[in-house]
Amino acid sequence: MTNTINSTGKQLAARLLRVQAGAIFLLACVFSLVQPINGYLYFWGVVGGGIAVMIPTALFAWRAFASGGARAAQQVVSNFFAGEAIKLTLAVALLVALLVFTTLPYSAVLSGYIITLFVQWLAPILFLKST
Repeated sequence: MTNTINSTGKQLAARLLRVQAGAIFLLACVFSLVQPINGYLYFWGVVGGGIAVMIPTALFAWRAFASGGARAAQQVVSNFFAGEAIKLTLAVALLVALLVFTTLPYSAVLSGYIITLFVQWLAPILFLKST
């Protein structure tokens, strides 16, 4: 049972990351097509903003599903809290670094960040019928 729960959680996390990557790529292509001058900066801005959400999400999933089972209930809760703390801290640090230390357009970076978060929030609804 433990491996089933961990396996299902890891599969759902991998699925979420694939959907987020697809959304980032589509939005990045739209931004680069709409901006004829320096379109590549907008493309990479969207990608950077999306990655600022995806990397912390992947680390959270890795941490959260590291252990499982009834005997490890305390460890599971601890892993979720630690994973969420890592996720929030890293997401803020990556977003600030993109906005402060790069010349990428703010609108592109924030759009990538927001669309990736939006997909993450919609994931339970999107995956509900398919799990």
